[in-house]
Amino acid sequence: MARKIRVAAAQLGATNRNDPRSKTLDRMLQLLDNAASQSAELVLFPETAFTTFFPRYLINDPNELDSFFEHGDVTKSPGAAPLFEKAKQLGIDISVGFAEAADNGERFNSSVYYHAKSGSILAKYRKVHLPGDFEPFADPEATNQLEKRYFKPGDLGFQAFRVPDLADGSEPIMGMMICNDRRWPEAWRSLSLQGVEVVLCGYNTAGFAPDLWGSDKNQDPQKAEETALFHHKLVMQANSYMNATFSICAARAGMDDGKFSLIGGSCIVGPEGDILAETKTVDDEVIVADCDLELCRQGKTRTFDFARHRRVEHYKRIVDQTGVVEPPKLHQTNGTSAKDGEVNGDTANATLPNGTHDLASRSAQPSSSKKIRVLLCNPNATKSMTENCVKMVEPTLPPDVEVVGFTSPAPAPSAIEGNFDNIMSAAAAARTLIPIQAREGYSAILVACYSDHALIRMLREEFDVPVIGIMEASLFAARTLGARFGIVATSNRSKVMHTDAVRHYGMEGFCAGVESCNLGVLDLERKPRQQVLGIMQEVARTLVGKGAEVLTLGCAGMTDMVAAVKEAAGEDVQVVDGVVAGVHHLIGLVRLGGKTAKSGLYASSAIGRKLRGQEYI
Repeated sequence: MARKIRVAAAQLGATNRNDPRSKTLDRMLQLLDNAASQSAELVLFPETAFTTFFPRYLINDPNELDSFFEHGDVTKSPGAAPLFEKAKQLGIDISVGFAEAADNGERFNSSVYYHAKSGSILAKYRKVHLPGDFEPFADPEATNQLEKRYFKPGDLGFQAFRVPDLADGSEPIMGMMICNDRRWPEAWRSLSLQGVEVVLCGYNTAGFAPDLWGSDKNQDPQKAEETALFHHKLVMQANSYMNATFSICAARAGMDDGKFSLIGGSCIVGPEGDILAETKTVDDEVIVADCDLELCRQGKTRTFDFARHRRVEHYKRIVDQTGVVEPPKLHQTNGTSAKDGEVNGDTANATLPNGTHDLASRSAQPSSSKKIRVLLCNPNATKSMTENCVKMVEPTLPPDVEVVGFTSPAPAPSAIEGNFDNIMSAAAAARTLIPIQAREGYSAILVACYSDHALIRMLREEFDVPVIGIMEASLFAARTLGARFGIVATSNRSKVMHTDAVRHYGMEGFCAGVESCNLGVLDLERKPRQQVLGIMQEVARTLVGKGAEVLTLGCAGMTDMVAAVKEAAGEDVQVVDGVVAGVHHLIGLVRLGGKTAKSGLYASSAIGRKLRGQEYI
């Protein structure tokens, strides 16, 4: 028995930065009327459909930035409500992407599925795979992608949902993703494991953006656009086939502001990977196709019958590991290959599980037994913090020292703002670090979290190399450089925790105070930079007024803000970045031949775990 629905993709052409919202909305209403005239039952609109793709711009004006976001119920938002009202009037379901300002203050790149007959939102999705960077490129002519600056990664997962009143009332199963998500097979498989029959995906994809892709700036723009279009259709067709599902994708296309090219290629794809309909332009355009959802059955019950054919016992790496971990290199030793099972000592090109080995010169340098290699371990899961720490410490390094970044993999939290985060991040990091250290043999390890972090003691137990956290290292430096120190903390809870840690380290008598910036850890990246720096400078002045002669920065995320704090503190006050202090503290210990003592508290418990049959790490 056929289960047919007629679906449409509504492609939007160029939308400029200063286009009135009403102009774009009128175009969307015309596209909806066009789809209705062709008897469409469901219309998909693109990602951030109501505005230009604003993440390409560095926007410092908070009012302008806020104007791109929808607040509260998007179906009631003045700049969007007419679309939902028209859909209800026509009896057509719609899915549309928009920039969401959530009630809790977070911002997301979102989409919703609106059910016309009930006049309600059936499902909401928030984009998970945010591409690009937090900071813009140095080249003013480059095309930026600043979604990491303006949005938080989605927190709703890939949740399939049923839709009533379609396909003869059979309640077809649908799922949503946005733009970059379509390039990640995990997103498709997550929906497919819920039986998805239609995947909806709006997108804004650059046609020519060599800085963004890391490709040749001299390439032919037309050729680059053809390649981008090929990659787009490749992932839509291949994933539709591998998950036996229909898919609909709608582009925001054209040449925005006469400068930024976006590909078209809106299409409707069948469960065998065949394109059923495709746009022919990069302008406003509607395509329509009839989809018989029964055609998904063959793939779901034969070729991709997951229940019979999937072998999940071999897929653990997919969810336990983020970046690439290469197998050890084969090498020649006195003309003889390494024996099977031996670990290659030449791992200069190995990549850590988060992908942040990250020193450009690393692969070009010959390995040397005399080289001091410090592992900078960020126990939270925010890779940009790791990268900033490595970037800031690099200029201070002697030629024989290398610092390698590590970001804790999931399920580590993205920020450490309490004891729960502390313990979760320590467990996630330790399980990954033990095999890495066995293979790489780092000279020392720095835990880049400004706290008395649990991971510090865990690593001291497991390894004999020196291990220190950035808080302890910064306090040693501060105590050396001045009689009284102050700590610039992030949140009010951090203030309490830092005060307790200072007492634990026995330095309470040297502490002039701990003052809070009243910021979350991720606010250091997400809030406007000038606002964050202004708050930190005010806190610095308060601590100096309390008698602090040295200031320490109470978060690894503050590592690139030293200059602003120095400016506020004055030339007679020293400012210590715990990351730099920690790296150089460890370098000194390694040069002295220092090791972690194993006769007492830091004796490893690994043998005991093995005897108990608890080799869970």
